[in-house]
Amino acid sequence: MHLLKNIKQTSKFILLNYKKILNHNSKLNSICIKRFIHDYEHESIDEDPTINREYADLTKQYLNPAQHGHGTLILQPYIKWGADKKRNTTPQLQLAEAEALIRTLPRWTVVDSLCISLMTLKKKKLLGKGNLKMLEERVKHDSKVTALFVSVNLLRPVQINELQDLLGVPVYDRYSIVIQIFREHAKTPEAKLQVALAELPYIWKKLTWTTEDSGGRINLSEKRKLVLHARESKLRNALSKLKEHRKLIRSNRSSKKIPSVAIVGYTNSGKTCLIKALTGDQSLMPQNKLFATLDTTAHEGLLPCRLKVLYMDTIGFIQDIPEGLIEPFVATFEDAIIADVIVHVYDASHPDKDAQIEHVRETLDKIMTELETPDKPIIEIANKCDVAPTGAVPDNVLAISALKLTGIDLLRRQIEKHILDVTGRKSLKIRVLSGSNIAAWLYKETTVTDTEADLNNPQYMFITSLVTDQQMHRFKKFIKEQSAR
Repeated sequence: MHLLKNIKQTSKFILLNYKKILNHNSKLNSICIKRFIHDYEHESIDEDPTINREYADLTKQYLNPAQHGHGTLILQPYIKWGADKKRNTTPQLQLAEAEALIRTLPRWTVVDSLCISLMTLKKKKLLGKGNLKMLEERVKHDSKVTALFVSVNLLRPVQINELQDLLGVPVYDRYSIVIQIFREHAKTPEAKLQVALAELPYIWKKLTWTTEDSGGRINLSEKRKLVLHARESKLRNALSKLKEHRKLIRSNRSSKKIPSVAIVGYTNSGKTCLIKALTGDQSLMPQNKLFATLDTTAHEGLLPCRLKVLYMDTIGFIQDIPEGLIEPFVATFEDAIIADVIVHVYDASHPDKDAQIEHVRETLDKIMTELETPDKPIIEIANKCDVAPTGAVPDNVLAISALKLTGIDLLRRQIEKHILDVTGRKSLKIRVLSGSNIAAWLYKETTVTDTEADLNNPQYMFITSLVTDQQMHRFKKFIKEQSAR
């Protein structure tokens, strides 16, 4: 509960993330950094201990965090027919993902799991008598089961209460389980801030449903409303300051004309591993678990033409969770979405890849529309091709293995082509005097991709570099100034 007291650390985290990007000697950066640190040092954001206690009671009631884990019985409901039936996946594949979610949590285990077909998920009583009896027998006959995970995005409190009263164990839905994972994986103040915000829509929704399902007999007390409003206000204020500082960082990056590439995809599709392969950054430690990355981070790499680019790592997507869970992360995800090129990576070996691809495409399109970002190139690549079944990757999709570096050079060339097109960079080859001011200018102001000696006159050399229209205009002006001397 000391999250807000540690928000000042966010500034240090951001500066470390972008230390390769920022030029600390520039006047702009000096002003931006000083202003950001000043804001946090001179604003008191300590919370009232009473508010902390009240909020802890709310999270215990509705999120029910389990520090010591659970032996879990997983129930995967599915609609067998009708408009709400999922047609791009199967109940068994959905169940497998639910099991992966539980196994991602430390000290949680999967004791038992099953699929149950339903007509609808919207009834106050989620299950019929027969299914309830079957669940009761499973829980009573296996002492290892200490919790039930119903793998739907949100359960109403009345649905949870019925199951808890019958089974005598806590009941979780997907939103609450993902929040548990986020809490475990959020290590930086920035990530903790966003996770704290992601909890609030869940609690508000559950409180609203409690009032509705009781016919108004149970009302949300004014005290609890004030607690939630006060916490949300402070968190959003801190997030707003974070967004403003990120805008300053992006502005600085834009002024230096460093192109960026966003790596997006379903959770555990291999995004961090791919960035490690593209950049050679050995400090990156990819993990084989869901939601290992909760922060948007920048990593510098070189294209084949030796142009510097920034690869943006992002939080992964997942199906069947409400929008409110991801909304707080859009503040940092925006850093990636405004990139020059987007690389959508998916796990070609995953049996549910079609549903995952469709979900990422739809979510990406929605976020880009909300952020009003223009259309930009999206490169779709199939990762983990080394373990994918034969025929899993279409002919028009680049197959790679980020772990074994298969296809990485081809991907770099694809990224390079799109970056040069989007940023308007052109190749310039010019004969210059070795060691001249013109040669020095090209090395300083442009990306030199090749040099070769002039065989007819060793005092001269050919320099090939990448230039934007603006750089070309400045170069011509520089040439005229040199000629006038």
